[in-house]
Amino acid sequence: MPFKSGENWEVDIDREKNRLYLELEGYMEAADAGAAADATIEGAKELDEGFDMVNDLSTFQPSDQEAMDHIQRGKQGIAKHGVAAVVRVTAESTTGQMQFDRAGEDEESYQLAMADSTAKAEKLLDKR
Repeated sequence: MPFKSGENWEVDIDREKNRLYLELEGYMEAADAGAAADATIEGAKELDEGFDMVNDLSTFQPSDQEAMDHIQRGKQGIAKHGVAAVVRVTAESTTGQMQFDRAGEDEESYQLAMADSTAKAEKLLDKR
C-alpha cells in the first residue's frame, strides 16, 4: 500500500532501506503535481537524512509551467530534507524527462543517475 497516492502519481517509502519512491504517470495537471510534491516532501520527512530516491518517470508527459513549478518545489524539498542520491527511471521518449530535468535543476545537490527500469534503479542504489 502506498504512503500517499493520487490519480496519476504515487509516493511510497521503505524505512528499512531508507528509500523514497515517486512515480509520475501521464500528463500532470498543476493540482496533481502540487499534491505529488507535498506527498514527496512528507515522505522525505519520514526518512533519515542521507535517504535514496527512485523516481519513475517512464510514462510522464510534459506538463504546463505551473505543474513544473510544483515539481521544482518537490526537488527543493527532498534536497532540504537530506536526499543523498536519486535514480530516475526514464522511457525512450525524452521530452518529459528533459522537462523534468530542467525544473529546479539548480536544486539538485545530490547524486543523480538514470535507469530504464525500477529494478535497475534499485540495484544502482543498493550498491551505494
